[in-house]
Amino acid sequence: MSELNQIVLLWRAAKARNEEVCLATIVRTEGPSYRKAGAYMLLTRGGRRAGTISGGCLEGEVSKKAWWLTENGPTIQRYSSFFDDDSPEPYGSGCGGTVYVLIDRGPAVHAVLNALEASVSQRISFVTVIDTKRGRTLLLRQSNGCVPLGGPQEMAHLAERAFHERRSFYPDDTPEIFVAYTPPPPSLTIFGAGDDAIPLSEFGGRLGWHVTIADGRSHLARKERFPSAAQVLVLDHASPNPLRPLAPDPDGAFVLMTHSYEQDRALLREMLPLAPRYLGVLGPRARTQRIVDDIAASIQLSPLECMGRLSSPVGFDLGAHSPEGIALAIAAEIFAALQGSKALNLEASSSYSYALKGCRV
Repeated sequence: MSELNQIVLLWRAAKARNEEVCLATIVRTEGPSYRKAGAYMLLTRGGRRAGTISGGCLEGEVSKKAWWLTENGPTIQRYSSFFDDDSPEPYGSGCGGTVYVLIDRGPAVHAVLNALEASVSQRISFVTVIDTKRGRTLLLRQSNGCVPLGGPQEMAHLAERAFHERRSFYPDDTPEIFVAYTPPPPSLTIFGAGDDAIPLSEFGGRLGWHVTIADGRSHLARKERFPSAAQVLVLDHASPNPLRPLAPDPDGAFVLMTHSYEQDRALLREMLPLAPRYLGVLGPRARTQRIVDDIAASIQLSPLECMGRLSSPVGFDLGAHSPEGIALAIAAEIFAALQGSKALNLEASSSYSYALKGCRV
């Protein structure tokens, strides 16, 4: 289960018991840090918690002091992992980073958690505008137009900019303001309900993706086979519009693993014109090329354009052969595509970063 889902589940349980909660939010980082600005950790008065704001070194400290730190309202706390920091017991493993954490248990927390619950369950994005100097949440807006928390109207344009750019930022003219954009969970549609789709669905659920299983075989497309999927659908690939029950989101990811030439051809005929962010096809590239050559003219695209919109064969080359290994390779490639990452390994990525800065490595 993903971290945000864990936070939402704990929030629901706390609400049901009328239990007080406290929310810790990273609002700024300096230097290396395990978590970045926008990460959440939820605490309950009873001592339970969900979410992380570090690699495990800050959670206990924040949990222990959060309640008295917020007795008089929200607070911003600075935590450093430098070994030579002024603190007699530096936090973390000496990675050299500093994080600033907003800790609050006021009305703004309930607004943020309600928005987070809607984001996870209904795939609604939201924006919070936070004053990192005074430790106040100034504004919260959801993409469906609701404004559960009022705030200065002059901040509204910052929320609109975050929705438009789909990112968090610090305004150049007011660097003490953090505009936190929380996107909806990514969607992953797996066409195919065979046994090899089960571990991919589980990986997607673990990553917090909104997973849909769709197949023409009703005896396989069953919810009990895919408990981590948000929905399981039976498609009619012979119909004029086989995707009608889906309403596919072009910003999502789609993987064809039906093991059926005819089903893949019908699906690619519908999917290729949408040009989704990620579209992968299980099987040899030559097989996919034959399908594309067969349907390209009918969708008014060249075979070259079609292949340019596909990942075929699907997944990173991890040397995988088992269903779980293949699912990992596919999930890793999807994750990189959704993040816009070139997916270098960490050693190569660090060397590349230092090289860009003119440093010797």
